[in-house]
Amino acid sequence: KEFISYINGSYYSEGNGFCENIYETIDNKFSEYKKEIEDLKYELQEINDYMTNWIHQVKIPISILEIISQRIKEIGNNNVHKEISIEIKRIESLVNQALYISRSGNYSSDFIIEEVNLQRIIKDIIKKNKHLFIYKHIELEIEDIDINILTDKKWIFHIIEQILDNACKYSNSNGLIKIYTVKNKKSIQLHIKDNGVGISKGDIKRVFDKGFTGENGRNRTKSTGMGLYISKKILNKLSHDISIDSDINEFCDVYITFYNLSDYFNVT
Repeated sequence: KEFISYINGSYYSEGNGFCENIYETIDNKFSEYKKEIEDLKYELQEINDYMTNWIHQVKIPISILEIISQRIKEIGNNNVHKEISIEIKRIESLVNQALYISRSGNYSSDFIIEEVNLQRIIKDIIKKNKHLFIYKHIELEIEDIDINILTDKKWIFHIIEQILDNACKYSNSNGLIKIYTVKNKKSIQLHIKDNGVGISKGDIKRVFDKGFTGENGRNRTKSTGMGLYISKKILNKLSHDISIDSDINEFCDVYITFYNLSDYFNVT
């Protein structure tokens, strides 16, 4: 409105100088908006730097809590040790999620594409989170995952860890989680399937939406609704995909598709 008003005023008052006035106004406005954008970028970078620094700082008390938890175990209070360990892992998971979310804005510059062994990744994740599975008496059934894929090791570790954490979180005690692959000419699918509470058909369509928690997220846990959103965002950028199949109170099958002919030059 301001610009149109200026043009109308210039047209009627200055006649032949109309074009020069327009060019000058556009140039001035462009400079103003460019400065505003640069200021916003600087502010966002400051926030991102602060978040990254805070995340690394908060890992120090987490490490101290792990040492205290181990001492509690040594004096014979094993049940308290288990409960504390579970909560420490939960805090650590949330802190890591915050770190990955802060990085997700410029994720393409963070990718390192290399050959990664799925079996090694999954074994490392299970070892890291063994307390979760032991505490809930979750049985793991692993088949045919000794496969090499081209991906970013750090990101795929984080995403598979998130999926396994969800599978454990939404499984009942003495539940079962199956991890296996399905191969065809076009792709390799990594399936992580649990026999827990499942997801309603209505929620499945929205689980990858930003901030969507669903009925299970609201009723059973304090879900952020960001894990699957970030996972899909990153996997798509890596030329992979993620899908979910589920029946309520029966199973939830989350599977990542690694395409054989993905254009990794676009990724890098």
